[in-house]
Amino acid sequence: MSIPGFIGWAESLYLGPNNWERTDKRDKQLHILWSDGSKWKSEFIKTVKYGDSFLIDTDSISKNKVNSGLAVLYAADDYLAGELDFLPKEKTWSTEIPNWRVSTGFKRGDTQVSYQGEIDPPLPDRASLITFHPFIQFRNVENFLLVLNLRDNPIIETAEIEIYESYSRRFVGTSQISTNSVSMIPLDEFNFKPTDLPVFICRSIAGVPFGFGVGKDGNMLSLEHTLPPGSFSLFGDRRKVQSELKTNWFQTLRKE
Repeated sequence: MSIPGFIGWAESLYLGPNNWERTDKRDKQLHILWSDGSKWKSEFIKTVKYGDSFLIDTDSISKNKVNSGLAVLYAADDYLAGELDFLPKEKTWSTEIPNWRVSTGFKRGDTQVSYQGEIDPPLPDRASLITFHPFIQFRNVENFLLVLNLRDNPIIETAEIEIYESYSRRFVGTSQISTNSVSMIPLDEFNFKPTDLPVFICRSIAGVPFGFGVGKDGNMLSLEHTLPPGSFSLFGDRRKVQSELKTNWFQTLRKE
């Protein structure tokens, strides 16, 4: 991920996560992919051997690859074409339990922060987003919402994200998010209070939301992913719970 004023980075380890699944130990060809708005562009970075760790940051790749704020690392069995109509479908790893993990984050000066950065599979072309955001910090902290969207289709589209205070259902304002991008929304301008619980909804684009906090003295960074509301349910069908929650809140929260 790339945002102004920070170096974005991602790091992973090519090593099987357990000793009972059959492990593919073949060399992998690490590529970086990015959308130019009509195609996925692909560029080979290096060969990764079993047991290797690899770290890529936005200072080591040309800026035109992260204009949208998002570049994708993909370790293929073979070399990819320079242009793709869709993201590769082949599974990179042969083992699945536990999930493969990638650390991704930002750094500035001597301070850095990280979180899980793997996405499998890409998000649907037609979907929506609702997230409750309890991560706003006060006292000398700048607050942002980062919304990551990765789709199979390389087209970059923009949609409105609506911002409300959840308890009063008060409409607060709007911003914009884009597909195949990382969208950065400053939150302090909306003047939320410590007792408020902001809720963000987008009716046409799905996304992975992150709360990003930056200490004004430069000595603190925080990055935290908010989970879909349905993930807090026990038993039953979480997808159905999530769908019903979205329907209820989308009907309740209106700008009018």
